Amino acid sequence: MTDRSIAHGTFVLERKYPASPARVFRAWADPAIKQRWFGDGNTPAKIFDFREGGRELMESGEGEFQFGFDVRYEDIVENNRIIYTYYMTMGGKRISVSVAAMELFADGDGTRMTVTEHGCFLDGLDNMQQRRRGTDMLLDALGAELAREAAN
Repeated sequence: MTDRSIAHGTFVLERKYPASPARVFRAWADPAIKQRWFGDGNTPAKIFDFREGGRELMESGEGEFQFGFDVRYEDIVENNRIIYTYYMTMGGKRISVSVAAMELFADGDGTRMTVTEHGCFLDGLDNMQQRRRGTDMLLDALGAELAREAAN
């Protein structure tokens, strides 16, 4: 039998984007925009029901490297915050369960965004450092998407 374990972890990431809170919020709420920056940038969500109590489901990769991201939106305040719970799978095995909060603050002519995540990383299949690194990359991709949008 596999050893069962939970590693707990919390991290906070912050970004400043040269875009209004409404534009940053829309990048999370609009499925076409989110698809361009979230995940591999090519895989559409199988489910995208962005509302309190709604669900988002995305899967990418194949076989043991197929990753699943299954979200339930718990609290949404337009242009201000999104609180969601989610679990991730790898090769069909659950690797983590998390609660995350994304907050937006007007900051001069831009937006300061804070993402706080509390995670339970399961059975040694994932850990806080990997999740933080992955989230950091996603927030960089969001910044690139906002810049691309502004240039058009």
